Amino acid sequence: MQNQKKTPKSNLSPKSAAILDMLKNRGLVDDDKIDDEVIRQAEKEKNRRMYHNTELLLKHYRNIKWILECFPANLAKELGKSMHDLDALISAVSEEIELDNRKLENRLKSIAKSRILLEKFHETMDILKQKPETGEKMYYIIFNTYMIPEKLTHNQLIYRLVLSTRHYYRLRGEAINILSLRLWAAPSN
Repeated sequence: MQNQKKTPKSNLSPKSAAILDMLKNRGLVDDDKIDDEVIRQAEKEKNRRMYHNTELLLKHYRNIKWILECFPANLAKELGKSMHDLDALISAVSEEIELDNRKLENRLKSIAKSRILLEKFHETMDILKQKPETGEKMYYIIFNTYMIPEKLTHNQLIYRLVLSTRHYYRLRGEAINILSLRLWAAPSN
């Protein structure tokens, strides 16, 4: 791979340059703008991981959302308290944490992190929808592919979205790139 001849981007057609940029963003191709090989490989690996992590989040979105919805009721049942008596439930959770119930404390922290990640994901989806030209289409691709309760087949997806298979995969890949940059590269509060 290191012995490959590098083609200047200026000699490429706009479509080829866009494809090359997409491959660089996914960490599949080296970025020739970076001179240091170690830094180039680290950047390539970081981009590959960001894209991969976004795909994992999307594939597990329905399950994550379901777990977050079920957690309060499961916690109330586990502690023997009613969900209708929120004060008693909060008091029971506080008592358990004061008694060094690390298992419960770690579960609460994990749920809080998952909830924050989903909130950031929803904000990112709103930003994706605002992208000029293709943003709304990319939003609905991600929404219909990963977020609606029922899982659609590929044919149902492209029929519902009125897209060709090729256009669907191109826009889905671009949307995942945008989401991954926003989720993992942007600083968070």
